Amino acid sequence: MGGEGMYIDHVIYGVVDIDAAAERLRTEHGLGSVPGGRHLGGTTNRLVPLRPPLYLELLGVGDTTLADAAWLAQTLNGRDRPIWWVLGVDDLDDTAARRGLPVQQGTMSMSDGGEARFRTAGMNRYPLPFFIAYTGDREARMRVWEDRFREARHDSEPGGFSFVEVGGGPDLLDAWLGEYRLPVRHTGAPTGITAVGIETDRGEVVIR
Repeated sequence: MGGEGMYIDHVIYGVVDIDAAAERLRTEHGLGSVPGGRHLGGTTNRLVPLRPPLYLELLGVGDTTLADAAWLAQTLNGRDRPIWWVLGVDDLDDTAARRGLPVQQGTMSMSDGGEARFRTAGMNRYPLPFFIAYTGDREARMRVWEDRFREARHDSEPGGFSFVEVGGGPDLLDAWLGEYRLPVRHTGAPTGITAVGIETDRGEVVIR
């Protein structure tokens, strides 16, 4: 399953209090954020723009009467932590077909009144990383992320992801991804992401 052009599009950092988490990231690491929106499943988010169009997503609990928000609250159990990582690929339909996965449509209402649309595959294989593609013009999307990067007013200018730390052993990830060139560190922890590194002009930031 090589040749898919995989890269880390974003990492999802689950948080109990989204505003408190955003303030902590700025105070401790110099990373700013911008308002995000609300997913159909009840979760909310803020976005930490990294080198466009990469980002760290702060995923907040939101409305626990809806399924995704209730799941997030149970998963976090009162503790902020990285919970998922998401891979961009050259051709989502091809990536999904290679693994026998359905492609799903996603929509999020943004705080500015707009709507973000995307397509995913593999979300039912949590906590393995899933795959994503965005609808619309790529150049227009890049301009949006460049604007968000400026609006975040980072105190410490971020680049891309320096690593993701994952449990479950390399065999499981190799079987899921095939050939890949991603900055993955393996630990003896259970399956799933346990930490993420972000490059900045003041050195590497590690979030656990």
